[in-house]
Amino acid sequence: MVSEIKEFAARDRTRIFYREWKGKENGDIILYLHGLESHMGWFIDTGNLLSQKGFHIYAVDRRGSGMSQADRGHMESYWTLLEDVKEVTELARRKHPEGKLYLMGLCWGGVVAATFACHHQNLIDGLILLSPAIKTKVDLPLKQKIDVVFSSIFRPHKLFDVPLDDWMFTRNPKYLDFVKKDGLKLRKATARFFFETRKINLCLDRIAHKIHIPVLVLLAGDDVIIDNEKVKKWFTAIGSKDKTINVFGGCYHNLQFEKDVENIINYIADWIRREKKGEED
Repeated sequence: MVSEIKEFAARDRTRIFYREWKGKENGDIILYLHGLESHMGWFIDTGNLLSQKGFHIYAVDRRGSGMSQADRGHMESYWTLLEDVKEVTELARRKHPEGKLYLMGLCWGGVVAATFACHHQNLIDGLILLSPAIKTKVDLPLKQKIDVVFSSIFRPHKLFDVPLDDWMFTRNPKYLDFVKKDGLKLRKATARFFFETRKINLCLDRIAHKIHIPVLVLLAGDDVIIDNEKVKKWFTAIGSKDKTINVFGGCYHNLQFEKDVENIINYIADWIRREKKGEED
């Protein structure tokens, strides 16, 4: 399937880039948020598969990542990111008023997606979290954490290495080579970015009970980035009575890079179909 790269101007006039795949007429919508290092380009193959299922797909480059011309690796406030997501959901709703909209977030994008669901769930019909970085095994060293706190106030643009290695994302040789050669991946982020990330995670611990829309969480059994057991515990705090969690054994962090990704795609598509059928019944 062919996707198009488009853009819109955010409220502060920042150019936000996104990919759009057209699905079937009156099809449902999936809005995808990428992880910390990645960008919308990592989602192309998965976007192709989902659009073949009839979904309208939107994958957005977070400001400061990918094609974005905003300060690279920087985030002044996580509320700004939520506003960006809000604008894309409104754009997608206007273009496809007949379809339901499902917000999908991978890794760090899952953190933003879950936070958005807590504050704007009236704008979405369901939440899909793939290996969400709500609880992680990987983190900055203590010395750098202390530096982040002070620098976020006095030197907010000071850069720190992202504490991730390429091999952590996948063992699939095709995609591991892709990640290694990717010139757009984010290797450093600012003190303010890491500080705001910490604020989001603390917030999610307190407000998960506010999520009442359908939720699907998919975890990778051999994930070395995400703390699956702690994510499962967080999952129990979600307020929705309609929530599903599943662990794909033998898979690594980036589920969309797995060789049997079609099984994962089918699982997501079937979950959405069941949700719609349940509402109709």
